[in-house]
Amino acid sequence: YSPHLVYALITDHTGRTILHTEREKEGAVALPQSGLTGLIELDPARRFAALYRDGRVYETTLPLLLNGEPFGSIRLGVSTTLVRQELTAGVKQSLILAGIALPLAWLAALGLAHLILRPIRALAGEVGRMRRGEFEVGAGLAGGDEFQELSSQLQRLGQELQADRTASPGERLQLQHVVDHLEDVVIFLNPERRVLFFNKVAEAMIGRPLDEVVEISLEELLPPPHPLRPLIAVVAASSSAARDTTVALNQDGRVKEFLVSVFPVRDAARVMGTVVLLKDLESFKTVQSLISYSAKLAALGRLTSGVAHEVRNPLNAMMIHVELLRDRLASTPPDVQQSLDIIGSEVQRLDRVVQGFLRFMRPQELSLKALDLNALLGSVAALLEAEWQARGVHFHWELDSALPPIRADEELLRQAFLNILQNACQAMPVGGTVTISTAREGRELIRVSIADEGMGIPAENLEKIFKLYFTTKPDGSGIGLSIVYRIIQMHDGTIEARSENRQGTTMVVRLLVRQGA
Repeated sequence: YSPHLVYALITDHTGRTILHTEREKEGAVALPQSGLTGLIELDPARRFAALYRDGRVYETTLPLLLNGEPFGSIRLGVSTTLVRQELTAGVKQSLILAGIALPLAWLAALGLAHLILRPIRALAGEVGRMRRGEFEVGAGLAGGDEFQELSSQLQRLGQELQADRTASPGERLQLQHVVDHLEDVVIFLNPERRVLFFNKVAEAMIGRPLDEVVEISLEELLPPPHPLRPLIAVVAASSSAARDTTVALNQDGRVKEFLVSVFPVRDAARVMGTVVLLKDLESFKTVQSLISYSAKLAALGRLTSGVAHEVRNPLNAMMIHVELLRDRLASTPPDVQQSLDIIGSEVQRLDRVVQGFLRFMRPQELSLKALDLNALLGSVAALLEAEWQARGVHFHWELDSALPPIRADEELLRQAFLNILQNACQAMPVGGTVTISTAREGRELIRVSIADEGMGIPAENLEKIFKLYFTTKPDGSGIGLSIVYRIIQMHDGTIEARSENRQGTTMVVRLLVRQGA
């Protein structure tokens, strides 16, 4: 069955030969030979040595079973001499073929390696460009379908990286701008508790600029007794937030209380860093005090308003009785009539003061609607134009026609601008020009300027003109500009007066461009 076999035999269960390729050995007990399986299990070097060392016969045995019980075996003898002869012939032939094929394979491998490595080198070069910050890559790469797809992916990756790098500085600056305007201390730490970023308030607390302390451990920046050190360490160890812990810190030479919160920043199950927030309790308490003070002022306003109403009633009665006295004492001496006139005049003046106070203190709700500010100013000026043109006062307009509409209470703003324009006209008794201008300031504000050519306001009076009852006019009540100030405040706007003595006055009003106008 095989050129390597030297014999084949069948034995019974006692080892006696039943059949043998050599007839003379039938009936005799077959002696066991070395197993072929043991030769095969040798390592290649020892197997090769065994084949070429001497000529031996190795047997492989196949047991014969009946009902699961052995009743004999088939034994095949394999000669190493025969195997060696065939192996030697095969090795010689293989060596000849290898001697021919190896140089050819080497040349083919060189060519194939050159073909394969050329696009890979090109890809490596493009990746190197990306590392240097040059993201316009992949356009000049050539190759088959796979390399073309890889170059397309690399090109898209470069475009995405360029877009991310372009967007990142803007987003970082925007975040920094927002955080810098917070009144609380904000500190960002990496997983090793080293400083990544903090805002201006934190910079003032730490005492060093951000550029000097980036990647420095916060524990290195804070002295060992600092109360923030154990708090941050506990949060880092437990990965759970610590909220609203009161600590006392020495700042600006005095001890101040802060409300501290420390939060771990997570990405799925991994902690990416830590955020430390410190709120100045002194400022917080100040705000609470202001709120309480405002509530008390509101209550006081309601009380004084009620008192003013009660004062008006006897004033009205006094005025009625003064008129009755005039009628009854018509024939009295002139000095009595003069006294009655003085009493009546003072009662009327006091009544005007009380009325002005009530108008200033009366709570009002804004009736907001879309409003064209240029049109409103035009309608207000039209009410005064006929009267004041006869006195030599003229209106000059410098309006921004592209102003967006605002949401405001039309009647209240009309009253405010009427008072401002009337004051501007009254400041020029011999005539002059009132310049009315409007303009956009940024995205959120509209500026209205009303300038006269009057005598101006002395510097010592400039800060007092919006105070209730302050006036420099002999017949003034000191209420008009106070009401103007209150109306502008109710619209979340501002008003300021700019003036130099004998060089006129400019009133500047800024109003919000409210959403939904």
